[in-house]
Amino acid sequence: MSKTMILAIGGAGCNMAETIMRVANAHWIKEATYLFADSDMERLSELGKKGFETLHLQRESDSFPTEKLRGVEKLYILAGLGGMTGSRFAEIAAKSAKSDGIGNVALIVTLPFVFEGSRKLAKATEALKSLSDMSVKVLNNEELTERYPDIKFINAFVYSDKEALNAMESGLI
Repeated sequence: MSKTMILAIGGAGCNMAETIMRVANAHWIKEATYLFADSDMERLSELGKKGFETLHLQRESDSFPTEKLRGVEKLYILAGLGGMTGSRFAEIAAKSAKSDGIGNVALIVTLPFVFEGSRKLAKATEALKSLSDMSVKVLNNEELTERYPDIKFINAFVYSDKEALNAMESGLI
């Protein structure tokens, strides 16, 4: 088992991790242990069929099963904020990992595009507040439309995933 784990939480986090696995150049990212955690059993089943390690998160739970994190020295948590699973479990997983002795925990989280709606943005903003005492790299998806004016809906999320990868490869987090 690698001493580095990339924990993908929720739909957006799982999508980020899949893109990162596919396009990463850094050896340590390719060799990291990946864990895909979601409350969506159908999505987890798809990931499991691809050979990925998965973890089902119970929506009503207030805990994260840290036995999957044993032996990890560096934990990257990838999550999109604004939905149910990432907004809820990014904080729970990070705090659980820290309390179990993982000293190096970093989060890379995304904020929704405007077209995803004001309710999602409000939920994301609230979730981000709960992460204020942690090492967090925030990727505001809406800013991508300013940096890449030709961005289309069909590939907008891939741009976001690559921004997460860039943060990891450059050592920004």
